[in-house]
Amino acid sequence: MRTCHFHKDRPGIGICMRCHVVICAACCTRVNGVNHCHACLKALGDQRDEKRGSRLGTFLVGFLLGLAWLVLFGLCWAMSGKMAP
Repeated sequence: MRTCHFHKDRPGIGICMRCHVVICAACCTRVNGVNHCHACLKALGDQRDEKRGSRLGTFLVGFLLGLAWLVLFGLCWAMSGKMAP
């Protein structure tokens, strides 16, 4: 019988489907029916945090573009009466 990759004194009950190491019951977490070890779950969490940061960047770019459009529109509207002969 194979032993857990992280706990050499415990028998393995499954394999992490991301890194393919044998894991024990304490290390096994099932997500949507798929076994993951704690190291792979941490990596998945880190990737999710990076994606959240990029959404914030996208929001800020959209907000700044909208603000620039409003400033430009406001300037055109303000100048429309002053430029007439």
